[in-house]
Amino acid sequence: MTPSPYRLLEFVVGTYDDLDRPLTPADAATRFGMPRERADECFDRLVECALLARIDDGYRPTITARELLELNIDDEFVVVDADLDECDPDQQ
Repeated sequence: MTPSPYRLLEFVVGTYDDLDRPLTPADAATRFGMPRERADECFDRLVECALLARIDDGYRPTITARELLELNIDDEFVVVDADLDECDPDQQ
């Protein structure tokens, strides 16, 4: 199951904070039971939206990601990127 971009971002930020280490698409694929390639695509989209940053051994959330999550929108309508359907299976 592919999570919404918001849920994926929530997972990355929470896990990054809990483990104090960068996350990888493989971490998300394992957590959500999704194909690794799909997780790669979703992480790339979050990077394009400036919500994740690539670092040597994975990804870390950006300040923008934390600010977005602080809005506590919980999957309500927010436009971050007009082409999120690549990561959201409900749009396909």
